[in-house]
Amino acid sequence: MKKILFLVPLMMAACASVTPNQYTTQNGRMGYTLTCSEFNTTWEQCQSKAGASCSHGYEVDKHLSFTEHFPDSGDGIYRPANNHLAVICKNSG
Repeated sequence: MKKILFLVPLMMAACASVTPNQYTTQNGRMGYTLTCSEFNTTWEQCQSKAGASCSHGYEVDKHLSFTEHFPDSGDGIYRPANNHLAVICKNSG
């Protein structure tokens, strides 16, 4: 039990930040992918981070965005879903 209590703060610190990863779409536009765990990040916080990455706004890439659910393993440990958000930055003008 002590090991689990030790690992919880460590896991929370490791998951606390959302880092946008840049990619280029097939038509040459810049985009970002973000993975946001429901454990410590709301969907709104994930969208806010995407907005900060795209200075002129963004469109959600519905082909690359999804929610990853984890089945109950029956061991009493719950793993929250991960939201994978992919955005395409809008061009200025």
